[in-house]
Amino acid sequence: MSLLVGAVFVAGCSAGPADESSVVASFYSLAFAAERIAGPGTRVIDLTPPGGEAHDVELSFEQRSAIENADVVLYLGEIGFQPQVESSVQDTSGTVVDLTEGIELLEGHAHEEEEEHAEEAEEEGEEALDPHVWLDPVLFQDLVVRIAEGLGEADPDRSQDYGERAEALREELAAFDRAYEQALADCETTEMIVSHEAFGYLAERYGLEQHGIAGLEPEGEPTAAALQEAADLLRSEGARAVFYEASAEAERIARSVAADAGVEALPLHTLESRPPQGDYLSVMEDNLASLREGLVCR
Repeated sequence: MSLLVGAVFVAGCSAGPADESSVVASFYSLAFAAERIAGPGTRVIDLTPPGGEAHDVELSFEQRSAIENADVVLYLGEIGFQPQVESSVQDTSGTVVDLTEGIELLEGHAHEEEEEHAEEAEEEGEEALDPHVWLDPVLFQDLVVRIAEGLGEADPDRSQDYGERAEALREELAAFDRAYEQALADCETTEMIVSHEAFGYLAERYGLEQHGIAGLEPEGEPTAAALQEAADLLRSEGARAVFYEASAEAERIARSVAADAGVEALPLHTLESRPPQGDYLSVMEDNLASLREGLVCR
C-alpha cells in the first residue's frame, strides 16, 4: 500500500480511517522530518501534543490504534525516553524505525528527584541516556537518513523520492551546522545554564558546557545543590544568562535564578512538541539567536 494514500499532515491523536496509510512519529521533530520527507498528501500523526512534554506522553486508545495500524512508526528506540511508546511499538504491523540505532548516546545526569529512577534503571542494567539528539543539526541529519530508509522500506516504489527529499533537508541542516559553528565560535563565555539538560549534544558539537538546573527529566524540581551551582557559575565562572525551555514552570525557575544573579533569562525550545509558531528550522534559528545573546558572541 502506498504511503501517499493520505490526506493532510495531522499533529494529533486521530488515527483516521482503517484503510488510510499513516506514519506515526513519537514527537514533533520526528513528525517534522517525516512530513518533509514523505511529501504532500501523507498523513503524519504526532503522538506528542502541542505544548506537551515528550517524556510524559500517555497514549490514548486512538493513539495506540494508530501505532498498531501504521505503515511506519518513528521513535527513539528502547532508551526509556517515552516508555508507553516503546511498549506499544511491539504491536505495530508496519515498519518500526529505531532512530537512535547506530548513534552513541550521551549519559545523562540525575538530580536528587531523579536518582530513585536512575537507581532502578541501573539495577535493571540500563543507563540514564540523553535522548535529545535532534537538537544537534549534524546528528539530526543521521535521523533524516534513517527516516527516509524506513519510508522506503514500507513503500519501495517511492524510495527514490524519499531519498531526494531527505537529501534536500540534510542540506538545510548542514547549513544550520555551519551557521551555529560560525556564530558560536567567538563568545565571551561557553557556560550554558539551562533549566533542563536537553542541550548536551548541541553543547558538545559547538564547544559549550551545559549546566542543568534540572536533569534530563524536565518536570523535576531543582535541588538546592543545583541552584547553588548555577549561582556560583553566574557569579564566578562568567555565565551571562539562564536559558529556559517552553514551559511556564521552567520559565519561572529560570527567571528567578537569573533575577537573583542580575542576568537575563532567555528561551531555548527543545522541539519535543510543535512550537506555537514556525517549525523546526525557524525555531532552531531562534535558539541560535538566544545562544548568541546569552553567551555574548561577537
